[in-house]
Amino acid sequence: MAIVRDEHPQTPALVLFAHHDDEFFIAATLKKMAQRGPAAAVWLTRGGLHGRLRQAESRRAMDILGVPRRALFEIGLPDNHLIDYLEDAVRRLARLMAAYRPASVIVPAFEGGHLDHDSLQLAAAAAIRRTNWGVNQHPPLYEFPLYHRSGRRLAVGEFLPGPARTIFTPLKLKDRVLKQKLARIYSSQKMILYPMLAFRGGPMMLHRRGEPYRLVSAGRNYTKPPHSGRLAYQFYTRRKFSEFASAAAMNYK
Repeated sequence: MAIVRDEHPQTPALVLFAHHDDEFFIAATLKKMAQRGPAAAVWLTRGGLHGRLRQAESRRAMDILGVPRRALFEIGLPDNHLIDYLEDAVRRLARLMAAYRPASVIVPAFEGGHLDHDSLQLAAAAAIRRTNWGVNQHPPLYEFPLYHRSGRRLAVGEFLPGPARTIFTPLKLKDRVLKQKLARIYSSQKMILYPMLAFRGGPMMLHRRGEPYRLVSAGRNYTKPPHSGRLAYQFYTRRKFSEFASAAAMNYK
């Protein structure tokens, strides 16, 4: 796997999250993008349990990362049901892209960890296709890893193998301190986030090689599962990949 360091998506950047706290996984990269130019953050779901608290936590995080409040957008679809509102998500994202005209779009990885994460990437890819970019080339789509399960192992902050090269945002001591500070902001999610931070020595906190992201490969086939075997969300929900594949066949045209 090729490793490229200190390369970043172009601004203005549109960074899309399924849930409030997903931004923690790409925080250092987002901060560096916001320092170089305009960056906007969009949450597709309304937060589910503790929704208003979670939204407030994300706003506090964005204040620290340097993304202004005027560049924060809430779409407000039901938590854990993004796949059921996929067409609505595609239409709203297409309108937002047409208005914001981003030079790059960043989304959670297609990795089978959470169905909302996968559904968001599908919606973003479909919205990019549907948006009229005029004489400009459509923006590249980048992804960042959250978690997935391949076999018996839960991998946090690591990509599944793929053809695209992994890019790393180097993390200095101040960046690691920043991530520790951000982790304490998400009090509503400490029962979920804290165990992930400690998993296998805290890879999301340490990221010895840097914070990873990569380009989404052109022509990605969303009707095929991201890896063989049982997907992570199939362990804790009744949703099946066949539902996602059907939605992909209908919406990704």
